[in-house]
Amino acid sequence: MPGPPPKKNTPGALSPLRASMRQSGVWLLLKKHWRLPPLWASIQRSGVWLLLKKHWCLLIVGVLCVLLGITLYNTSGQAVIWNPESGDSSCLHVGFSQMETDNPWRTAQINSFREALLPNGIDFIYHEPEEYTVQWQLEDIRSLIREKVDYLVIVPADLTALTPVLQDAKDAGIPVILIDQSAETIDPSYYVSRISADYLREGQLCAGLLADRFGDKPCNIVEIYGTESSPGAQARSRGFHQALAQYPNLRIIDVEYGNFDRVTAQKAMENALIKASGKSQTIHAVFAHSDEDGLGALQAIKVAGLPPGDISIVSINGIQDVCKAIIAGEYLGTVESNPRWGFIVDFLIQQMERGVKPFPMVLIPYQVITSENAAEYAPTAY
Repeated sequence: MPGPPPKKNTPGALSPLRASMRQSGVWLLLKKHWRLPPLWASIQRSGVWLLLKKHWCLLIVGVLCVLLGITLYNTSGQAVIWNPESGDSSCLHVGFSQMETDNPWRTAQINSFREALLPNGIDFIYHEPEEYTVQWQLEDIRSLIREKVDYLVIVPADLTALTPVLQDAKDAGIPVILIDQSAETIDPSYYVSRISADYLREGQLCAGLLADRFGDKPCNIVEIYGTESSPGAQARSRGFHQALAQYPNLRIIDVEYGNFDRVTAQKAMENALIKASGKSQTIHAVFAHSDEDGLGALQAIKVAGLPPGDISIVSINGIQDVCKAIIAGEYLGTVESNPRWGFIVDFLIQQMERGVKPFPMVLIPYQVITSENAAEYAPTAY
């Protein structure tokens, strides 16, 4: 059986909302002040009221705009400056560990990390070496792990010796980027990416420069070694010796250690000149493992009173002082080994932050600098 028909609202009936308002003080307030202010009454009598009545959404949008304008001002009446939040990289902490600070190439490399990371809001944590030992680097890396860095960038003094701390970083979930090293001797799971120059090729190119210079003429060479334990120095020497096998007229008569230091290399070259003089040998060329070693050798040649340029010097790095020496005719050439690797590290980190697997290996390109292009290259050299 159908129920009673629904009740119709009569003109005098009150909705539940109105009934609630009548019982509250709000109704009394509205009843007392129900008349519109004169300005609003004028608007009601105008065509604007008909427009708003028809397009009521315009009124709502206008009110919201007014409220937004009010909220954009503080109590002092000054506008609040809105700054969008930076990306997630602003919260990142990158730890860097290495042990060489006594040559311009390494200094330029460290500075490149600051130049690449800091503008992106990434915290760059680096501890100046207190001593040049593997034990110090072990403790340095452990310290960075305790600081809970998000990424570790390491220039290993002895990669095999660092295996325990690489395992610690792996256990802590900290990605490691290796710099400047050959990593064939360790488990690839210890690092996510490796950045390196082609040291073997650099040595070969230096041999090629001397081969072009001397042709079939005899050439006695002094090799100014970097540091004996440096993998980069070892690879450069190996590449140079491999290439010499193609040129029987080029031969090494002496090996001295410059330790990638200009003053040490000068003393090393002075020793080589004394030895050659004692054996009645003529030195025709110098192969230096770095530009610092080469410049030290050049200074020793000048101090000995020998005409600069008579002994052809080739080296590796591409620093500005060597470019100037090449332009002056005092130096044969250098193979660029650009130290500005910080921007590559920043790119790899940004890859990982986006969830992209980074390149496992990044090889730094090289450029041979001679009298033909030294003037062009010098202004941008470090």
